[in-house]
Order: sequence, then structure tokens, then C-alpha cells
Amino acid sequence: MIILFFYSDGTFYLWETNTWTSEPWSSTSGFVKGASWDPDGHMILLAFSKSSTLGSIHFASKPPSLDAHLLPVELPEIMSLTNSQTTEKIAWDASGERLAVSFKDGDELYRGLIAIYDVRRTPLISASLIGFIRGPGDNPKPLAFSFHDKFKQGPLLFVCWSSGFCCTYPLIFRSHVLP
Repeated sequence: MIILFFYSDGTFYLWETNTWTSEPWSSTSGFVKGASWDPDGHMILLAFSKSSTLGSIHFASKPPSLDAHLLPVELPEIMSLTNSQTTEKIAWDASGERLAVSFKDGDELYRGLIAIYDVRRTPLISASLIGFIRGPGDNPKPLAFSFHDKFKQGPLLFVCWSSGFCCTYPLIFRSHVLP
């Protein structure tokens, strides 16, 4: 098993729990604000406090190996559409095909929205914007969100908004994987 510990100075550690050894990492993009594993356990997506670019840790072999590489995952639409340069939170669905991203500040039209991305994972992670979710009420901001990991019809996003509402959003789609 791999455990991720992160600190406010931009350093973070990957610990493997068989021998309790660790690898230190650092980022010039600020501290880690969020992390999410891919369904196969071969990659971790990271959101940083000073960047709209995510980080992707790719493990060379299945954990508990700490042999890994940190690669950028660009989200160009966040900066160009919203005028925001910082991601806030991320959530990755259990299929690995949808990613939800909230971002800090931005233009009035996009402030408080959650961006939904289509994700491809072979061989590296790439993300394409497919839309936004706006919460109910006046000027809502997403406080917390997560995907239900056992909803059989597709990704089901659960969001708690600053307006006091908690909502579910079924993101029904046809999978990349063909039968």
C-alpha cells in the first residue's frame, strides 16, 4: 500500500507500508491541495495550491514500488475560460473516465462552477473539458464533492454547496471501453 503525506511548504512524501520506506517529492506549484488514485492503482492525480496544472504520479510498477515519475496534466480551459490560475479540489470517478475540478476565483460567469473532464489514461493522462456544473442558490461554491464508486450506470457526482444544498449529478455516458 502507498500512503501520501503532504505539507504546506510544497513537499510531499510517498510511503510504502511493507517496509515503511518513503520518497520525498517537492513542487514549485505550491502545496498539494487534493489527490486521487486511478482505478488501477498505477497513478495518482494531484492538485496544487498555485497552479491550474495538475500533477500525475505514474508508478513504473504496481505499488508498493516507489519507482515513479511526476508529470504535468494540463487543463488549459481552466485558465482561458475562467481566468483562474488555481485549482481547488479534484475528484476522479471509479472508471477513471471522468474528473471533477473546482477552481479558485475566476471570472464572475465561471466562479463557483465545477469543471467536468473526460479522461484518457493510456499511456499518459490527458483531460478534455466536456462541461460545467453550477450549484443551486445565490453564488454557490462547491464545499466538498466526490464520486459514488459503486453506481452501475456511470459516474454519480455528489456535491455539497455553500448555499446549503447537497446535490447528486448522474453523468451518464458511453464508456471508452467497447464490449
